[in-house]
Amino acid sequence: MNRSHPPAPLDPALDAAMLLRRIGFGALALALPLVALLSRRAAVLLVPIAIVLLVIAALIEEPGRFLRILRDEVLSRPGLILIGLVGWAFLSLVWSPYPSGGFEKATNMTIAVALGFLGLSALPERMRSSNLNLVSLGNGLAALVALGLIIFALVRSTEPPPAAVERGVSIVLIMAWPALAWLLSRERGLSALGLAFVITLLALTRFDDGETIPMIFGAVAFGAVTASRADATRVIAAIAAGLMLLAPLLPFLLAPLITALPNNDSDLAQAMWIWADVIRQSPIELITGHGLDTVLRGRMSGALPPAAPSSLLFETWYELGLVGACAAAAGLYFAIRAAGRMAGALAAGGVAAFTTAFALGALGFGPLLPWWLMTLTAVILMFGAVARGQYRTDRPAVPLRMRAASPIRPKAGRPPSAA
Repeated sequence: MNRSHPPAPLDPALDAAMLLRRIGFGALALALPLVALLSRRAAVLLVPIAIVLLVIAALIEEPGRFLRILRDEVLSRPGLILIGLVGWAFLSLVWSPYPSGGFEKATNMTIAVALGFLGLSALPERMRSSNLNLVSLGNGLAALVALGLIIFALVRSTEPPPAAVERGVSIVLIMAWPALAWLLSRERGLSALGLAFVITLLALTRFDDGETIPMIFGAVAFGAVTASRADATRVIAAIAAGLMLLAPLLPFLLAPLITALPNNDSDLAQAMWIWADVIRQSPIELITGHGLDTVLRGRMSGALPPAAPSSLLFETWYELGLVGACAAAAGLYFAIRAAGRMAGALAAGGVAAFTTAFALGALGFGPLLPWWLMTLTAVILMFGAVARGQYRTDRPAVPLRMRAASPIRPKAGRPPSAA
């Protein structure tokens, strides 16, 4: 007589945790790229709310696991490097001539780092595919809506799209990498090809704003890691960290070269000469930096010429000096190497995302702005979630020796068949 098993008891707390996690992750993957096309503060508002929901879900479900992973994340080598960088940024306020503005910038960095630690620690050990499908769905819908808004603006008038749309397009472009990685990890080649086509069209609309070239760099990194994961990851990590660490040499190398070209870019050459003069006039600040937020405030007060470089490389060295640049280079190197160790297509997507973000900053795209910091935090969380949604176990194959050593026993009452 077969006895049916009693139904599993309902757990309201577990159901509430799953619902909160779905809402929180949906806010990151689905709502963020869409709402960013309408509101300039979408990332600043949605990312903290989403991470708070993820943390509450983790505390309801497994508080011990959440605290243990959070401790491990903070005490890891990349975690300690990030904490050291933030600590040095706060310390630079002591000699900064603009401590109030620097304090706001350091606080934004601290919030982004803290949210990153909390969000990664709050992710479950196994992410549901239904949640992760929102990554590609949200990015694809947002890309189509952004293209429609840009085409509508071009047809109706010659004015550019609203500022919220331009900022939203930047968010959609950088969030395309985890979406493509998820589709490729699930072997949805046609969907990934369609998304890549839409993202390429969207990236081409941002050529004048300097975002097309970084996306091309990211695509090259994606292809290189796909072809040779270990070697390409090592080379890309070394190039990014080397550029950050050796950035003060760039003005002395590039300024004469740009000036000697027949069709030279006078603005870029002037920016390089200004950077070289800053290094000559402030050799001690090359070690300590001038203090956080001194580039923007210096331009406004006249301490820096308006034509001074607008780049993550220049701002890091001018504000935080050698100490900050070393910490940033080390963090960037280990982050890219860690991305290259992810499974399958995630490695290519992660390295491509870091390459794109670094190229954007190096070419002068809004470094350390609050909305951009929150966007990068969301991208890192989505890669962490996609990594937890991969198949982790395969059915083990039985070795031939074991098959030979364990003969098949016939069932009782039935003689073995003759060979």
